[in-house]
Amino acid sequence: MEQSPTLGKTQLYWFFVHAQIGVGLFSLPNHIYQFAKTDGWISLLLASIVVQVVLYCLYLLHKRYPHDSIFKICERVCGKWIGKFFILLLMIYFTLLAGLVLKGFTQLIAIWILSKTPEPIFMILFLSACVPMLFSPLKAIGRMLVVTAPIVLTIPIIVGYAFIYGDYLNLLPLGVADFSAITKGIFASMFSINGFIVVAVVLPHVEGTPKQKFKVLSAAHWTVALIYTIVLLTSFLTFSHGEMKLLPEPYLYMIKSFSLTIIERLDLIFLSFWSISIITTYVIFIYCGAIGTMKLLQTTRYRLIVIILLLVTFSIEFLPTSINEFSQMVTYINKPSAYLTFLLPVLLVLLSSVKKKETRL
Repeated sequence: MEQSPTLGKTQLYWFFVHAQIGVGLFSLPNHIYQFAKTDGWISLLLASIVVQVVLYCLYLLHKRYPHDSIFKICERVCGKWIGKFFILLLMIYFTLLAGLVLKGFTQLIAIWILSKTPEPIFMILFLSACVPMLFSPLKAIGRMLVVTAPIVLTIPIIVGYAFIYGDYLNLLPLGVADFSAITKGIFASMFSINGFIVVAVVLPHVEGTPKQKFKVLSAAHWTVALIYTIVLLTSFLTFSHGEMKLLPEPYLYMIKSFSLTIIERLDLIFLSFWSISIITTYVIFIYCGAIGTMKLLQTTRYRLIVIILLLVTFSIEFLPTSINEFSQMVTYINKPSAYLTFLLPVLLVLLSSVKKKETRL
């Protein structure tokens, strides 16, 4: 494993985008609609603003500790044992998120494409494709993220058709959701926008000043927010209120309804290419989980840790969960993960500020 890998600003940009856009893209409109109805875009906007605030906190931490990842910052700010506790939480968080991405995507493939293929078979093939990328240096991973960038850009392009032929009356009524519903909509979007904290693991290995990196992250974040907003609005335009309650993956049903002269079942073609993007998302979470585990156990055996984490995420496949039970599992995890990823950076900034003042005194 490379000791001092270096990512460029473009690679950092796509590192963030791939970490945030994953399998949660497909179910995002349905999850938000269950609570916020047609005001779901407000929940998504507020969630994006909160993420931007957290990114600013990560920028402040990186500015104070430019050569440290978030794992080392936890120990420096909170002390050895409390710091290790936070490292453990982050390691579990990254591994669990990777497992959910893996489980969610294999279920999606089993339902939409390979309905007669056992999920474990597809999962083994998926993990086999991830291993070479995981065993590569971080710089090589960053290059792969840039190469697969066009796949992400197809998301808003494909659904642009809905802006022309959609029913804009489906966006009404506006302002129907109260504050409680909007808040629940924010938490419902967590599985889709989770993952932004991974940048705190790789920031020390990115070229440029902290301010330049913050600008890149902000641009990447609002790119993701724009893509999610387009997906959300086009889903509302395409489907009625009754249909939005019933369709678990509105995005896929939407592009399935598109019919071109020489192409049928655009959804199957899109999913085939999208599996590459899911591989990159999964690799990012496993990589960060492995770095956290190495820091926690004080070991340098990166490949062994990666293999163990692959097996742990693979074991999630054997949980007896249907697609509805998996959706409920994601709902239960949303709040704790939101508290961890939103509050931990804020807490570290506050504690580091206090520590800085004490040092001056």
